Amino acid sequence: MKRAGNVWAVVLAGGEGSRLSQISIDPRGRKVPKQFCSVLGGESLLQKALRRARALAGTRRTMAVVAADQRCWWSAELMEYPADNIIVQPCNRGTACGVMLPLMQILIRDEDATVLVLPSDHVVADEAVLLDAIRMATDLARREPGQLIVLGLEPERPDTGLGWIAPGTRENVPVRSVARFVEKPPRDLAEDLVREGALWNSSIFAMRAVDLFGLFQWALPWMTRMFTYSLVDERGGTNDERISRLYARLPSVDFSRAILQEAGEHMRVLTVPPCGWTDVGTPAGVARCGLHSQACPTERGAALTRAPVDLVEALRAFEDGMNLVDRSAGPDNQ
Repeated sequence: MKRAGNVWAVVLAGGEGSRLSQISIDPRGRKVPKQFCSVLGGESLLQKALRRARALAGTRRTMAVVAADQRCWWSAELMEYPADNIIVQPCNRGTACGVMLPLMQILIRDEDATVLVLPSDHVVADEAVLLDAIRMATDLARREPGQLIVLGLEPERPDTGLGWIAPGTRENVPVRSVARFVEKPPRDLAEDLVREGALWNSSIFAMRAVDLFGLFQWALPWMTRMFTYSLVDERGGTNDERISRLYARLPSVDFSRAILQEAGEHMRVLTVPPCGWTDVGTPAGVARCGLHSQACPTERGAALTRAPVDLVEALRAFEDGMNLVDRSAGPDNQ
């Protein structure tokens, strides 16, 4: 008998990490996707995201979306999770597909569920502040049908490598409407956004599962039909076979562009106070963690799996190598 109305957490961990591919290399020479790497030792980024998810939803209602060709990295990290909660994509088709696949599984099990979606490339100094905000977002999503609640962080600098959310009002209230999204603005626009009270887009959001499915139907009707028909394919076969046939036909679709930026009146942004948040999807993000190591404390424990690559140490080694090349290039060698 299914339990209704629970919070289900979805951790997106199927990315390829191409922007960090020059540094996320293990001792065997393999490129390791960033979500399976650590920052300043201890837990991998995936483990950090799973810990946030468990704090809100528990282990049995936490799902991880992973890629089939990355099994060697995620199989050990997900041993404690039910097999049905490990959503394996045959290939990466973007974050919209990565959200839709677990969403359909959740609706089958709990039609009144509220879904919380978490990326797996964040480092946070003050986890308590972020968790309080996530908890508030899920509570709001449960109480306000039809509303997608996205977390926006108070900016600590005019960052040009992040997405920004401009709230619809400058009132000093925690939850506001959304005026517009700005993706990776130039420096002068980023400075204007700071002055206007815009927020960093964390890509963490919550919404009732049935409403999120409705948002997909409205914004991406063709994709919703493909998922619906393919997963009840009249040709039968196992669920894995149906998903493989589906993904072979799907294009890559970005959730932020296709859904968030089109949600309009269906969306609110919840302001998160400064908490030492860093998106480590780029070398610049990794470097910030290294420069502010006190904001990204090392976390160790006997129960943690040691990640194969530490991104901060790898970036330092990479930059040292580049500096060595630069110093060796004299006038006669250029």
